[in-house]
Amino acid sequence: MSQTEHEQRAQEQREQERPGRERPAGTAPLELFTLIAAGVADLALDQLRQTADHAHHLMRRSDLRELFTDGVVELRKRGELATRRAGVGNENYLETMARRAAERIAAEGRPCA
Repeated sequence: MSQTEHEQRAQEQREQERPGRERPAGTAPLELFTLIAAGVADLALDQLRQTADHAHHLMRRSDLRELFTDGVVELRKRGELATRRAGVGNENYLETMARRAAERIAAEGRPCA
């Protein structure tokens, strides 16, 4: 690095350190991390507050029992759809295993009991 380049970099550093001027993003990673962490915490607390407000509103409803029953029915239906979509739950596991065993025995030529 030549003397001129060194002086130029020193001048740029002095300009960046002047009061009233923001630092570049790379100079304070700990400060950046702290600000991001504070932002995430604020967002999480805001979501928690909104959830608590929503739950408080639900608890004041007079049809809470029916709402809960409807929710359980809806979750059961969603579970059935999800298991069908995944290919799980079409048949009983023991029936499937018994059928495979019977097919294997029949393929070997032995009679099933």
